Amino acid sequence: MLAVLTFGAREARAQEGESHEEDGHSHGLHFSHPLFTESISPDTKLRANTGREWETDGNAWELEAEGEYAFDRSFSIEVGLPYLVLQPSGLSSTSGVGNLEVLFKFANFAFEEHGLLLGYGIEFEVPTGDDAKGIGSGHIWEVAPVLNVGYKRGNFELVGWTIFGIPFGQEAGEAVETDFVYNGSLLMHVSPRVQLLAELNGETVLSGAEAGTTLVRLSPGVKVAPSRAIPLLLGVGVTFPLSDSELDAGVLVSLFYHF
Repeated sequence: MLAVLTFGAREARAQEGESHEEDGHSHGLHFSHPLFTESISPDTKLRANTGREWETDGNAWELEAEGEYAFDRSFSIEVGLPYLVLQPSGLSSTSGVGNLEVLFKFANFAFEEHGLLLGYGIEFEVPTGDDAKGIGSGHIWEVAPVLNVGYKRGNFELVGWTIFGIPFGQEAGEAVETDFVYNGSLLMHVSPRVQLLAELNGETVLSGAEAGTTLVRLSPGVKVAPSRAIPLLLGVGVTFPLSDSELDAGVLVSLFYHF
């Protein structure tokens, strides 16, 4: 293992451009997409996710389609739509489309020569779900300001991502449930076709019935480029809770295609 890491560090600068080509980028500062954390770099890509979570009171399975288009390297729009299957213990399963998510992502390259990328944006959650099924919502919208930062040095990439979710459109008597999401990712290019990740993902409910509830997860993973000729990446990650929660474990499989 030590030999592999030493090789990756020694070859990082010579192969940095080549590794970017796998993501469809060959020039300028660009960050590879983590698995559980959103990417700070605007991209043009398609992504398909499938994930499963095991909880104390049942299981959940999700399939998500995501598309992103970068108008230039500083701005992109990302749209994602999940389909969920909930399997409560001792009850019949339910399924349906969750909330549509639309993210406007901006990047500031003022400190590019230092390997530092600043990002900001705003995310909208559209109520395309079903309240009766407990999958998304059919009437509550959410607007979420986004702030993030990325630092790249050699074959290492460090990304921090924060989201403050503010719901609106509640019916009379419904609580306003705001939340704060904070994610971090450390990615290492082991070779031009292999990336290792360690991610820390947290969420704290700030108001509402579950105010004060916090979930922090550790999520290691790996991404592999099956072919040099096709800008395709396959990622697999697992997640485990570090705080007391109903989540026991989870797994995520992602397929990225960059244009």
